[in-house]
Amino acid sequence: MSMSSHQSLSDLIRLEIQRSSGWLGFEQFMAMALYAPGLGYYSGSRSPFGPQGDFVTAPAISPWYGDCLARQIIQVLDAIGSDQVLEFGAGDGTLAAQILNYAAQIKRPIRYQIIELSAGLKEQQQDRMRRASADTHAQVSWLERLPDPGFRGVMLAHEVLDAMPVRLFVHRYEPQTPVQWFERGLALKTSWQVSDASPPWRFVDRLCEPDTSSRLDRLKAACQQQWQEDWPDGMIIEWHEQAQAWIRSLAGVIEQGLLLLIDYGFPAHEYYLPQRQQGTLMTHRQHRAGTEVLAHPGEQDVSVHVDFTAMARVALEEGMNLSGYCAQARFLMNTGLLDIAGSWAQAQDNLRSSEAIAKLAAVQKLLSEAEMGELFKVMALTRGLEDLELIGFRQGDRSGRLGLEPC
Repeated sequence: MSMSSHQSLSDLIRLEIQRSSGWLGFEQFMAMALYAPGLGYYSGSRSPFGPQGDFVTAPAISPWYGDCLARQIIQVLDAIGSDQVLEFGAGDGTLAAQILNYAAQIKRPIRYQIIELSAGLKEQQQDRMRRASADTHAQVSWLERLPDPGFRGVMLAHEVLDAMPVRLFVHRYEPQTPVQWFERGLALKTSWQVSDASPPWRFVDRLCEPDTSSRLDRLKAACQQQWQEDWPDGMIIEWHEQAQAWIRSLAGVIEQGLLLLIDYGFPAHEYYLPQRQQGTLMTHRQHRAGTEVLAHPGEQDVSVHVDFTAMARVALEEGMNLSGYCAQARFLMNTGLLDIAGSWAQAQDNLRSSEAIAKLAAVQKLLSEAEMGELFKVMALTRGLEDLELIGFRQGDRSGRLGLEPC
């Protein structure tokens, strides 16, 4: 896709709709809104992270978060005799810096690699590493593509899956016809004016091909093994096709080690509850969540919750193992967050100082069910670690809730 310097992202999307015979799948729109070179939300120069951005992630809340992840990572590296860590979409580099700092404290060498699609975020990551110690900077390198098959180590994807474009499908009951599936996409409005506040496109649904409808029927049948209530007319289904393909590609690279996925989401039977009729798509802009996903392309984050059952099933089909799945709170407690916070508190003279209150409040935010502790999940997909009990999943493992029977 070519673009001139004067074209806006809105112009490009309108052109792409026209090139696609007047209908553009939502997956393509989401990809452009987030990743169009130089114009997408994650491709621009402005950082989406932190108080001046649109949202705050767990590593920015507390450096102890990275310490806990580092403990899990190092357990696996020690078990297989590796020093290799590969992080995907490393944000502003905060988590990478925390992991490397913890490793340096215990004198555990790590070769840290990052694959980052955003040129602007890559610059932020490199700047953060330059501001860290010289030894830390020397351990970090950036890759343009996946390594060749034979990878031995840990792969880390922290809030990556939620930003992968999804296809949208709508479950409908048409008069005097069987249940039908439609795919949701975009078409241009016929009477739109440049002065209009709304975007120049709207949602339009088109009938699915029979094989796609059959796949969605199987998904519904698998979910209804957990609940009997039927989906309502107009139920929106998010299909994580790109994320599943990405998991397959990683499974083809990992010879031995761990793929650690951390994101907000649910098992399939919870993800596709009839009460979740509008799906999980959301926007984030200036620390406010919204649902107007077609508005302001390139200026707001568009994300979706993760169907962790689908991620696990794909990995199992590719010969990997599911070694753990639990809520973030349980993972952090298993890897010692409360011990870290307790040791720090014992060394303080004044636990009522503003610093102490802020640090302990951060722990509460990471663990609380009302905050991040329950919404975020951690999944461990492994190969060649059959005899290793991962420390992050020793208690509270929920793998049995994923419903991984074939569908």
